[in-house]
Amino acid sequence: MRLAMLTRLGAGILFALWTGFAADQSVTVAPELNGAWNRPEGPWNGRSVLLFHGFAQDRDEVGFLFKQLAERLSKEGAASLRINFRGEGDRNRTNIESTFNTRLEDAASAYGFLLRQSGVKKDRVGAVGFSLGASTAIEIGGRHPEWFRTMALWSSPSGDAFQSFADTDYAKAALRDGVGRQEVPGWKTIITHREFYESFRGINLDQSIARYPGAVLSIRGSEDLLPRRDAELLNHAPGRPREAVVLGGADHIFKVFQPDLGFGQRVLDLTSAWLQRTL
Repeated sequence: MRLAMLTRLGAGILFALWTGFAADQSVTVAPELNGAWNRPEGPWNGRSVLLFHGFAQDRDEVGFLFKQLAERLSKEGAASLRINFRGEGDRNRTNIESTFNTRLEDAASAYGFLLRQSGVKKDRVGAVGFSLGASTAIEIGGRHPEWFRTMALWSSPSGDAFQSFADTDYAKAALRDGVGRQEVPGWKTIITHREFYESFRGINLDQSIARYPGAVLSIRGSEDLLPRRDAELLNHAPGRPREAVVLGGADHIFKVFQPDLGFGQRVLDLTSAWLQRTL
């Protein structure tokens, strides 16, 4: 898996150089919070997107999907900012020290940084979240309904956020003993702490999205390990348009390490088209 990821990274860098996309600019968003700011080199009407990565990943995401999305948005005339959540945003990191609260703080810092950039239009900001990043986008959108005009949710959780973890052995261990260990075959052993799980108490994503008035797209694979509750989740969303797409045969990470299947590219295509339409 690591070899495949490194191979994709090299290919992504070469592709960006060859096509002449605006290069990522490494930025300090807030103390101990870094990110990659990508502003189009060509015409730009102020459209900007925040990208929130999933659990224990980094700003480029699994299979470098977020890096590819940032490059694509740049080509299509939209800026983007993707951050490394504190205590978590390193794909090689095993000891996770973030909580959902620190994620929400980091997302708010990213939004503030975005608005300070010359050319960004406050009424043309969107968000893309992958897995736990989708939970982050939903909760921020519910708490600050004026922030995002549109969002795209990849493999999103839904409903009671604490309960979604509660039945797992590693969460039970962390809640009981203070520390839990999750073995992810072919990747790494992830260490989590009681504070991480406790921070999800009282978070209900169905209720949160009901307070978000903007457009929302949900993309999921039919083989996702999370429950397929996309219709139920979107039924709580008051905004329009709202759409759900299920990719038959794709899993939680859209089988990005089997690129011939094309699921990753399909996710990028759907997200790009959505943001062009709603942002």
